Amino acid sequence: MKNLATLILPLLLLVLIVGTLDATVIKDKPTASSSNGNVYVSWSTISESNVLRFEVFRAQVIKNVIGDFAKVGSVDPQGPGRPYEFIDKNVFKTTGSVFAYKVRVVFQDETSSDSEVTTTAVLSSTFKQTWGSIKALFR
Repeated sequence: MKNLATLILPLLLLVLIVGTLDATVIKDKPTASSSNGNVYVSWSTISESNVLRFEVFRAQVIKNVIGDFAKVGSVDPQGPGRPYEFIDKNVFKTTGSVFAYKVRVVFQDETSSDSEVTTTAVLSSTFKQTWGSIKALFR
């Protein structure tokens, strides 16, 4: 049992250290805003050492409870300090809905770290709602 503890303790310390370092990739909390039925998720980075990609996740918020997150897209790294924006165009039939977003940093070794969660209310355009309803009639 003592040998097992001596093997696990260094691994736990490594995980804690790496997790702390990962959190410094994204500067501040991402922001999300709605316009014309789309959601614009924005963030910037401090460092992008060993970053493979950024993945954007969305979850619906119902009665102040965040549901399960699902991946809605990804963005390739562009260099530290650069602003990023992901446009979520798949929320047009959800007028008045509130969504939560987070950005996952995926590293070269496939480990990852999630940003803080940000929320926004989606205000859909009437045109997008009408067009979505018309398309649904012919399915």
